[in-house]
Amino acid sequence: MEPIRCDVLVLGGGPAGAVTAALLARDGVDVTLLERARFPRFHLGESLAPAATVVLDELGLRDTIDGRYLRKQGVAVRCARTGRQQRFRYDEAFEPGPALAWQVPRADFDDVLLRCARQHGAEVLEGHAAEDVIFQDGAARGVIARRQDGRQVTAHARLVVDATGHDALLAGRRGDRHPIEGMERTALSAHFRNVARPGGEAEGDLELILFPHGWIWNIPFLGEVSSVGALCAHTWMRARQPAEALESFFDRTVEDASFAREALAAATRLTPVLAHSGLSWRANRRVGDGWITVGDAGGFTDPLLCAGTTLAIVGAARAASAIRAALDLGDVSAARFEPFARDLDAASDLFLGTTRSLYADELSEVLLGGARADRRAFASILAGDVFGDDPPWRAGWRERYAPPR
Repeated sequence: MEPIRCDVLVLGGGPAGAVTAALLARDGVDVTLLERARFPRFHLGESLAPAATVVLDELGLRDTIDGRYLRKQGVAVRCARTGRQQRFRYDEAFEPGPALAWQVPRADFDDVLLRCARQHGAEVLEGHAAEDVIFQDGAARGVIARRQDGRQVTAHARLVVDATGHDALLAGRRGDRHPIEGMERTALSAHFRNVARPGGEAEGDLELILFPHGWIWNIPFLGEVSSVGALCAHTWMRARQPAEALESFFDRTVEDASFAREALAAATRLTPVLAHSGLSWRANRRVGDGWITVGDAGGFTDPLLCAGTTLAIVGAARAASAIRAALDLGDVSAARFEPFARDLDAASDLFLGTTRSLYADELSEVLLGGARADRRAFASILAGDVFGDDPPWRAGWRERYAPPR
């Protein structure tokens, strides 16, 4: 087969890859996107933050998304141990912005974004799995991929964008995947029908339930279906009996969280319970000569604060801006992309420090006690205001709740 040739080669069609490709193609960059699967396909990470709304608006997707998904205007934090709870509205955040996001079934949402990339002019090739990156003189110059029919394809580009998610092609090849100490967790998740939910504007709230084994999410979709999952410490996962089905273990897990137990009392499980481990990790490098990572391919924090979808979508927009400038200058070196990498590291650290503090029970009293400045700071983080230079509230929060090292 003839090699593929383009300016930018994007590996992976999830939100990070699709948004990067769409924004670049919209601006006239010659982009090819290789995606291993054929969409739609299931994926975790079903709750967006308002920071992503700005990017979706830029892509002209607001009306499409608002017509397909449940609006989300806040986050409810509940503590199963104490019975205390607080609702954080996005319009409480320090910086004005869209106080609106959505709860998105990922199979459909990812398909919408991938079609958007096509509509903006990106060449999208599904059923093409990137297997290895081609390096010349220390710089990435393309990839070797395999189609679903088994045939090998070579693609050459000025720049390679790794958006392969948790597969993390480049970090894996470089041996640069490092677990984050103290953040070892396993996610158990399934979809349910008729999970209890509030009425009015709070219907679309993300519910975060803190309980002895970690935390539980409750994500309502438009209609009767909800995504419910538990992110559990390894000490609890070891309590699973050798022959115990994941479904039974999940039921036993939520029994220890009163809010979740009550919400699921009349619900029917629609899917098998899935387990995902090794979620939190980071790489030493997000960028290199001829390559850049976006989304989970550069590391993953924890799903507690919707960090994954926020860093994927907003990070992709910032990556697209950095890539356009690099192509215009004819410089796709690591040095050119270092400001982007520092920006993503700082945003990720803010999410990570907040999550670590919640796990260590250093933050729950602050949040559930409800001091106004703390409420506004936490609402701002939930809204995805984690990028760029630190305003005073963010600098103070970062100092108080530092990430693990």
